[in-house]
Amino acid sequence: MIFFQMNKNLLLMKIHYFVGIGGYAPLIPFLPTMAKQRGYSSFIVGFIFALMPIPGMLAKVIFGSITDKYNCRRLVFVLSAILTSLLVLIMLLIPNTNTNEEIDDSDAIRSPLFWLFWTTVTLFATTATIKNVLEDTICMDLLGENKHQYGGQRLWGSIGYSLLAIASGLCVDWYSKEQEFKNDTPCFVIALICFILDIFVVSNIKVVQESPYTKRVSSDVKKLLTEVRILAFIVWVVLFGFFVSFIWNFLFWYLEDLSMLYHPETKSWIKTLQGLAILIQCFGGEVPSFFLSGYILKRVGHMNVFSVMFFVYALIFFLFSIIENPVYVLPVEILSGVAFALFYSGAISYADLLSPSGAEGTVQGVVGTALTGIGTPIGSFVGGYMFKMIGSIASFKILSVLVLITCIVQIIVNQMINRFSNNSNIKTTSSKGQPEVGIDFKL
Repeated sequence: MIFFQMNKNLLLMKIHYFVGIGGYAPLIPFLPTMAKQRGYSSFIVGFIFALMPIPGMLAKVIFGSITDKYNCRRLVFVLSAILTSLLVLIMLLIPNTNTNEEIDDSDAIRSPLFWLFWTTVTLFATTATIKNVLEDTICMDLLGENKHQYGGQRLWGSIGYSLLAIASGLCVDWYSKEQEFKNDTPCFVIALICFILDIFVVSNIKVVQESPYTKRVSSDVKKLLTEVRILAFIVWVVLFGFFVSFIWNFLFWYLEDLSMLYHPETKSWIKTLQGLAILIQCFGGEVPSFFLSGYILKRVGHMNVFSVMFFVYALIFFLFSIIENPVYVLPVEILSGVAFALFYSGAISYADLLSPSGAEGTVQGVVGTALTGIGTPIGSFVGGYMFKMIGSIASFKILSVLVLITCIVQIIVNQMINRFSNNSNIKTTSSKGQPEVGIDFKL
């Protein structure tokens, strides 16, 4: 009984990750193909996903700072969960305009229905980014000195995401049987149920926020962001966001292209296949990688992990460029899950190690902005343009080369930083009094 009491808040955190992150699975990966079914071109979809994170980019930093300064993480956390549920309900009520014809880009942008769709999706993404920063900050605070166990908490988000993705795909295919277009209503219903449950979960999570946000803390953050190695770290996170956006926003589009070009017999169960891709990505790659991330980061080092993951993404994009059967994408998704989980865990844990005491939310907000506020929208816009002009397969060929170049540059830059840094071989101690594992840039 004592053991249960000691771990009650981490148990609630796991449940939150399961339903709170899992609730996005019926919507986020399917949104591009929902937009495609509305007649929007890949360029317009890229435009949507490029603009969508911009308010969230500002919100991450603003709300991260506000919650640090005014000690109100719990209040904002609960409100973001409530707003997320309301926005899903609004999306469910937006009329569908399904068509087999691709709408001219200029006509799409002039349509009031397009802007209603974009506004609702953007607000949904903004509340998601705020919640994302707060959940990771709160989780790190609850872990205390056991921050290496973050992956063990976050993996429950991958479990929920994968199970609900495949469930949503199955439900949509079943609900749309013998219909010309896929009916996505089950996606919205499943997401709404999850987010309503999440409101009750986050309302009961204990929020540990002890350190006051002072002017000194603010000064420490500004000083931190002027260090070359920190700026380099932020650049790697931006590039990670750029490349991963092609998978987040265009993987399902790519699967439908393969189905249409080479294997039309898969069209009737394409949503199930897409959900299965998420299931394999999460269970086969993300869950074990999140579980082992603390062990791997501690022994291999953050920057070395980043280098390997850039190489893995180069391999993933190359494999995408030569695959013709959409079913063969499934094993590649294991690599995708491994790459995302290790890079993301490394970025979150490294950001927490760097954070001055009391400014955890601010620093996590900066890193989150680099990932989903800068890297992802640029990748979304470029991806939409590339898919429209040269197609999905050629786009992935080019991407494989770009990621490989990024990997080589990242290794060279880190070696230069290590060589010319005055304290590159000295392990420092954080302002929280804990050894900063790997800050000798072995990292």
